[in-house]
Amino acid sequence: MKSVLNYGYLSPRIRGKKSFFLVKGDYDAMLAAENPATALRRLENTRYRPYVSQLLLEEFSLPKAERMLFQSYQDEVAFVVKNLKERHAREFFEEFGRSLELRALTEVIKSIIMEVPWAEASTYIFPYGRISYELCQSLVEARNLKRSLELLRDKKLEAEVGEILEEAVEPAVKSVRVEAAITRHVYGRLWEKALLLKGMDRTCIKLFGIQVDIINLMTALRMKKLGFTPERIMESLVPAYYKLREAELRAAASTATEKDAAKAFAGGYYGLTLSPLLGAYEVRGDLSIFEVALKRMHASECLKAFYSIFHLGEALAYLYLKLYEVRDLVAILAGKVMGIPVGKIEPSLILHQPPYPL
Repeated sequence: MKSVLNYGYLSPRIRGKKSFFLVKGDYDAMLAAENPATALRRLENTRYRPYVSQLLLEEFSLPKAERMLFQSYQDEVAFVVKNLKERHAREFFEEFGRSLELRALTEVIKSIIMEVPWAEASTYIFPYGRISYELCQSLVEARNLKRSLELLRDKKLEAEVGEILEEAVEPAVKSVRVEAAITRHVYGRLWEKALLLKGMDRTCIKLFGIQVDIINLMTALRMKKLGFTPERIMESLVPAYYKLREAELRAAASTATEKDAAKAFAGGYYGLTLSPLLGAYEVRGDLSIFEVALKRMHASECLKAFYSIFHLGEALAYLYLKLYEVRDLVAILAGKVMGIPVGKIEPSLILHQPPYPL
């Protein structure tokens, strides 16, 4: 009864919103469009209409399209938070919003380190909250690391990231270590909030736990590929473990190469997702194929959260799926702008795709 009282208004609204997700036909039409403007027009008769209607009257601008799509996601998060009354549920989603802000800031800092131009960085930086599109652009274009660190708003974390930036190592190494440090901080705090949830609301732990496992798994693989020691890898992981246990991570981190680490992970809980890709990785050497497959698996788990009703997991699953959808739309539009063939755009998409990006 308590869950019905807590989510009696939110649950049916979330399920109603879910029914308006784009379908495979929408994706296929956008991918087949001859130009980005035509692809964007496919959204005219969807829930994105309020966000793209003005854009359809102007010459196509990828930055404007990105801003409006990002705004559509922020509005969904704000809707969920606004309609939460239970204290722990509200605190969890407030921390969830903060994690999105710091994720955007992480990508800004990495882009500055790697000297990525804003035109390229804007296709993968996902502005949120106080870390707005305009702020991200100004920081990347000005290469303003000092201001970026101040925006972390945590003196201990700021000092830790600052020390990493001062190290005399190649940019790729700095980038990975900075990302690991901020991610460890952000998701550690969010995990603490998740553990306070009770009853059916603990469905959130499953969805969030899988995300943390993916982060830890991919961090271990990337750092192993760059030659980090097992000790450095372990201290860079989020101190939260769902199906991927600490012992498994330590064993993978202690292997000779990232290929051996991937094989070690394939023997565990995520083996069904990773095993079919081991051969492809031997040929391509691109770790992103593992990450995309894991995210596709995560998306399928999010859909299962709707098998039951009146719990916080519905809202979290919806926001994860919405985030994947918005990121997919940005990827499609960016691909159209850059003239990337459809066959090379699809492997990066999460929704409405086969399990394996092959």
